[in-house]
Amino acid sequence: RSLKLQFLYFIVTRPHNMGNRQSAEEDTREYREGYPGQPDDLTANRNVDFYSGNIVTEPGGDAIDAFHTSVDAGGHRGDYDWLENDHSYIQWLFPIREPGLNPRAQVLQKHEADIIAADANLKGRFVKSYETMLDFYGMKLADGNGTIARKDGDSYIRGYSNLHKSFHNYLRITRILKCLGEVGLESYKKHFVLHVLKEIHVHGHLSNCRESCINYWAPTIKDDNERAELLVVGQKLHAEMDCDIETYRGIPAYGGWR
Repeated sequence: RSLKLQFLYFIVTRPHNMGNRQSAEEDTREYREGYPGQPDDLTANRNVDFYSGNIVTEPGGDAIDAFHTSVDAGGHRGDYDWLENDHSYIQWLFPIREPGLNPRAQVLQKHEADIIAADANLKGRFVKSYETMLDFYGMKLADGNGTIARKDGDSYIRGYSNLHKSFHNYLRITRILKCLGEVGLESYKKHFVLHVLKEIHVHGHLSNCRESCINYWAPTIKDDNERAELLVVGQKLHAEMDCDIETYRGIPAYGGWR
C-alpha cells in the first residue's frame, strides 16, 4: 500500500475532530499516564540519531537541519505546499510513543525521550522544528517561554486559512503537542492551546479547530489543574463567544494572554 493511500486510510478510519469524545479521552489518558506497560527498546535510537544529525528521513533523505533552513536557502521552512502535501516527515520531526503513518520512522522510546530532555542542544532543535510548523500554521513563538502570536502583518492569513480547512493538520498538531511533552517542553503546550482558544472565541478565527482543541490538544497537558483550567475557560469562551478576555486573567495559566 502506497504511503499516500495509507494516509487516506488513516484519515478516514481515525476519528479526530469527529465528535468521538470517548476515543479522545482514551487516547490522551494513555499518553498522560506514560503508556503503562509499554516496553523501552534500548537498542532503538533512531530519533536521537536523527536529531543529532547522524541519519536522514526515510523516505525523503532530509537531515534535521533541512527543516530549520528556509526554502530560499534550499530547506523546507516556508515551503508550505511541500509541508502540506508530504505525509512522511512529521513522524521524524515529532516522534511519539505511538506508531504513525510512516513505517520507516521509529516510535519514540522512553530512554530516547529522557536523553533529548536532558540535552539542551537536542531540545533546542525540537524548538526549531516547532517553529517551522508554527510558521506553516501562520504563527510564531513570541518569547522563549512558548508564548504564541500571529505572524507579522497579514502573513498569518495563508496559514490560518489552510489550518481552518486542512483537517489532517489537526492530527499533526496532536502529535506535535504529545512530542513536546515527551522531550522536556511540556510548558510550551498550554500556550498553543491558549492561543487557539483566543483566536476562535475572541477574534473569530480557526473555528474548525475548536473540537480538536478541546478534545485532543488541551487534554495532552499533563498537569491536572492546568488542564482543567484550560478546559473550563474554553467552555466559558464558547458559551460567551464575545467575552472580555480580562475576565480570565485571574487564572494563572491565562496570565500570558495579550
